[in-house]
Amino acid sequence: MSPMKEPAGHNDPASNERVTVVIPTRNRPDLVTRAVRSALDQTYADIEVIVVIDGPDPATVEHLGKLDDARLKVMALETNHGAAEARNIGVRSASGDWIAFLDDDDHWMPEKVALQMAGRPTGIRFPIMSCRCQVVTARGTFAWPRRLAGPQDAIGDYLFIRRGLFKGETFAPTTTLLTPKALLLRNPIPESRFDDWEWLITCGRIDGVALVHIPDVMAVHYTENNRVTLSTCHNINHALEWAEAMRDHLSPRAYASLLLQATGGEQAARTAGTRWRILNSALRDGQPTPMALATFTMHSLMPVGLRRRLRQALFSASDAA
Repeated sequence: MSPMKEPAGHNDPASNERVTVVIPTRNRPDLVTRAVRSALDQTYADIEVIVVIDGPDPATVEHLGKLDDARLKVMALETNHGAAEARNIGVRSASGDWIAFLDDDDHWMPEKVALQMAGRPTGIRFPIMSCRCQVVTARGTFAWPRRLAGPQDAIGDYLFIRRGLFKGETFAPTTTLLTPKALLLRNPIPESRFDDWEWLITCGRIDGVALVHIPDVMAVHYTENNRVTLSTCHNINHALEWAEAMRDHLSPRAYASLLLQATGGEQAARTAGTRWRILNSALRDGQPTPMALATFTMHSLMPVGLRRRLRQALFSASDAA
């Protein structure tokens, strides 16, 4: 973990800009209460927290009603809209010029928002600020990403062009993101099977946008709670149809890497016909890097369990050194 910067205080100009935290939730009253407390406990001076309860959920309304804090606003929707639109509703209702997203089953360290606001690069109109995470999985806990994004990185290239064989090198989950409200009004969270990826990818095509990590571990992110992501989607046709729809938003290298390293690495893709479809599309419409081809080959030939043991051994040896 990198040395922690001094958080923005009351005398810091950044602390005069309100940050609205948007938390969509449904039917997880205990988890969302933990998330809300971590948002309200931020050291940053001017925080507003909006919880969007996505459909009828009396238990969550009751739990959050016990939190006596004027900075908390609870919006109970009459019908279910989905997480993407719940976030957009929260954004439109925000009084802050900056929006930070937090998933209801994750939580933050107290200095997260202050460090991100203090770390915004100059000269960037729409910075998307992220941070390192403590990522909790069934196989262990990791600090991701191992490689940080900066203003010089094209967002799609950063997300998908890996320099190594294993997950966690690049990472920017929604629960870490803080960005101007103006960007989210211009490019709302899309209704998509993979809305988090798609929003970042499409933001990468807007002038003045950059994804920037602070080096500190400032969020705890849980991956084993039935999230449907590129890493857990068992319908490979859905994943590939979405990836192919993203082709025009990505560089040829990023598109090939999305297919070969992200989509092609999943257990659902391990049939000969599917793997040929992935490889053919990457070669025809993209520009595969040697690392992407090597990763795809490893995924094709090596059982999942062996890959995981190899990754654990490599990173354990690296940590020991």
